[in-house]
Amino acid sequence: MAHRAFARLQTLQNQLAPFDASALEGYLEPQLWVKCLTMDLKQNAYLELRQKSRIYSLACGYIARQKSVQSFRYSPELLSGDLVDGEHVSETPCPTTIGLGFFEFEWRNHRLSALHQTLGEPVGVSNAAELYTNLVLFTKRETSQVLAQFCQELVQESERTQAGFVNVFEWHPTQQFWQARVVCPARRIESVVLDEGVKERLLGDIEEFLGEDTRRWYKEHGIQHKRGYLFYGVPGSGKTSLIQAIAGHFKHNLCHLHLTHPNLTDESLRAAVNQAPRHSLLVFEDIDAIFGKDREKLLTDSVLTFSGLLNALDGVGKAEGQIFVLTTNHRDRLNPALIRNGRADLHIEFSHATDHQIAGMFARFFPSTQQTCWRFVHCLRELLEGRPVTTAALQHFFILHRRMWGK
Repeated sequence: MAHRAFARLQTLQNQLAPFDASALEGYLEPQLWVKCLTMDLKQNAYLELRQKSRIYSLACGYIARQKSVQSFRYSPELLSGDLVDGEHVSETPCPTTIGLGFFEFEWRNHRLSALHQTLGEPVGVSNAAELYTNLVLFTKRETSQVLAQFCQELVQESERTQAGFVNVFEWHPTQQFWQARVVCPARRIESVVLDEGVKERLLGDIEEFLGEDTRRWYKEHGIQHKRGYLFYGVPGSGKTSLIQAIAGHFKHNLCHLHLTHPNLTDESLRAAVNQAPRHSLLVFEDIDAIFGKDREKLLTDSVLTFSGLLNALDGVGKAEGQIFVLTTNHRDRLNPALIRNGRADLHIEFSHATDHQIAGMFARFFPSTQQTCWRFVHCLRELLEGRPVTTAALQHFFILHRRMWGK
């Protein structure tokens, strides 16, 4: 009985301990293992970063880029479009992060250490066993504030946009953090062809909203500095393409929120809005998929409430220059409260391709004279015999026949 009690106590201590250096024997070089074991914790401050958090992956990635690192782990989640220190990961044959071990590195002329270790027993997740890890950062007690500064700078750096690229984030409802998915080349705003005047009107509205004088005006009048847009219309008409182009044009991050996720609660949605990276477009795609026109819930497994969605769009808790973009194929299915002024300030309709769009897209894919563009429009309309066509269908057609013109 006493033996079992001692075993339970020992297990509890292991669960509560932020690190266990002895468990890493065999993973470290002998001198590093000895140094880790003999570290005087009274002289050090330490900060624990749990797995499946935003700062955990950022810190592991930073350490992995130090020249002194010898322990690595192949990390397929580092997508080929990611950027590391301004360079494409695709240029790196094996995207990696740190493996288990004890690491020493420098940051802003401060000597820091890190212990990357397994945590607890394997846990069953999605018909598989997963072994959790954590990262413990160390520094001298007198410079303990450096640990928080290090983490804060990593987050700020991950949100910093680069000309010609867009950072894409997705909200993780269970772990409650914005997960960086990819850094992709920005779509040029000129490549999106809308009907006459529509794009100019939208860009002008966003530019005016982001102006410093507008920001001051909102503050002086006690109004939350946020702006909402509703993109509605037929599928394949360019809503998503325009969102990507806007993010690149205004050097904003692109943040996707999946309202249909079964674990998305009112509190999680509010946290997503509050924690969104600076200078972001918060995108709620297919907003008609979760609630009907009479506020009825369309998904039985969803725990999100209609009032929780409205509070998020109202920017409750944070509204510092945030831009919301709602998309739907069916505006008529939305409750009026969802798309009123203050929540969706500007509505942009995306219809089937107009003659102006057809001519513009032809010119984009096959630079030619205006006369040739309009001749193509005339021929296409004759062949369609009154049937509409979407910009997505047009792009598909141009791709299939990309070698036909210009020979």
